Amino acid sequence: MDLSSIREEIMDIDWKAIDAKKKSSESFKQKEYSGGGNNMENKSTGGYSGGGYTKSSNCAGNRGGNFNKSASVPKAEEKEAVFWITEENYLDHAEKVIKDLKAENAMITTSQIRNILANISDIFNVVQRTKQSGDLPSEVRSKIRELTMHCYYAAGREEKVKKFFLRSSLFMNLKGILEASSEANKEIPETLRKVGEKERFLLLHKYMESLVAFHRFYGGKDS
Repeated sequence: MDLSSIREEIMDIDWKAIDAKKKSSESFKQKEYSGGGNNMENKSTGGYSGGGYTKSSNCAGNRGGNFNKSASVPKAEEKEAVFWITEENYLDHAEKVIKDLKAENAMITTSQIRNILANISDIFNVVQRTKQSGDLPSEVRSKIRELTMHCYYAAGREEKVKKFFLRSSLFMNLKGILEASSEANKEIPETLRKVGEKERFLLLHKYMESLVAFHRFYGGKDS
């Protein structure tokens, strides 16, 4: 290419128009950075100022570990309270169970607790007519096993019913009626082992009646 022709092309360029266009472009970019348009400075930090989007301020805190860790931790399963019914302790313990449940707003309904008592009373009527003391007849023992199974089922359907059975220790005492004489069950106190099955069931029935009475006394409702 001829250098003279290049010089002529350069001379023909409108440098003033180019300078004006350049200044206009720089002015537009300055407005963007100062907040007049899309704020690129704020954008680099994760948000927009003014009327645009603002990044949540606690996101960095979450990365730092300020989130509530306890919300993701599963609640520990409640275990059955260890309590063996005796003639001396059943009344006081029944009151304590109901008072604690009331304080936690975990009372079962009147219908629910009366249904439990009714199922136990059905067997109680048979046990009471049994002439001999000591071990119960096989058919009565079978009914106690069925009763225990139904109690577990009812507890599985309703959380407050489950809490009632666990706090009152009815599961362990129901099963203990038939297992107290077993040498394999070392959890049952030695004094309770010496009490016959009939007497243990009659005592369980009195304990259940006490639970119903205190439930009524402390404002148990059917709702």
